[in-house]
Amino acid sequence: MRNLVSWDIIKIFSGADFDCFTFQDVLLEYPDVNRTYLSRVLSGMVEKGMLIKLSRNLYYIVPQSADPQKYMPDWHLVAKCLMKGRKYYIGYYSAMHVHGLITQPSLKEIIVTNLQVKPAIKIIRGIEFQFVYHTEPRFFGFKNTWIDKYNKVMVSDLEKTFVDALTRPHLSGGLIEIGKALYELKEKIDYQKLLVYLNLNEGEAAKKRFLFLVELLGLTWTNKYDAMLKEMGPSFPVLDTTGPNQGRKNSRFGLKINIDVSTIKNSIFT
Repeated sequence: MRNLVSWDIIKIFSGADFDCFTFQDVLLEYPDVNRTYLSRVLSGMVEKGMLIKLSRNLYYIVPQSADPQKYMPDWHLVAKCLMKGRKYYIGYYSAMHVHGLITQPSLKEIIVTNLQVKPAIKIIRGIEFQFVYHTEPRFFGFKNTWIDKYNKVMVSDLEKTFVDALTRPHLSGGLIEIGKALYELKEKIDYQKLLVYLNLNEGEAAKKRFLFLVELLGLTWTNKYDAMLKEMGPSFPVLDTTGPNQGRKNSRFGLKINIDVSTIKNSIFT
């Protein structure tokens, strides 16, 4: 009987939006079946390699053709599953990868949410899923995006990906990766949208880093950028949050230059 229920569960949820479901979803499908019994069925399915238990009461179906000991779903789909029913988007370094801005993904998936998730880091089959909290004013600029021929997940759009990266470079591979991406995508960026996003973003550090990179990389400078510089406050955030909190102060951009900026240019022009 239990084996029949197991395969029935696979059949029901394999035809859903994607191969992820909760214990509550199962209870809704079997309202007349004892919940303790259903819990034991799911535990048995995990032991047999039919399911991966992503977190408490959250399951992912293992394809019959896959090795259950080695199988790991697409990280972006796992993120979507972990955030089921809640607002989120794939951001920072992970979004840069979706947009093709980098070629070497890290062993980490960064999920941005407007709720504080605890613990902020979850390890699933050796992969780190980090939840980054954004206040409501910063929680914008994302859309449902194709990650393959069959699946969509919420991802920050190109301009928001840059704004987030410039706000927290340490979550985006550092200023070298950001600078390379900015230069390579210079013809595809909607700069009007980018400036709107920078103004909506909390704080000035991202604006300062953006203007610094525009000048460093020889990108087109506009009158709007001059106006932005004039409006900057007196603080001196570090240029790259992956580096130390020290370095010479650049009064033009209001930044503490804490890395060798020639490495940014050399990564692009050599």
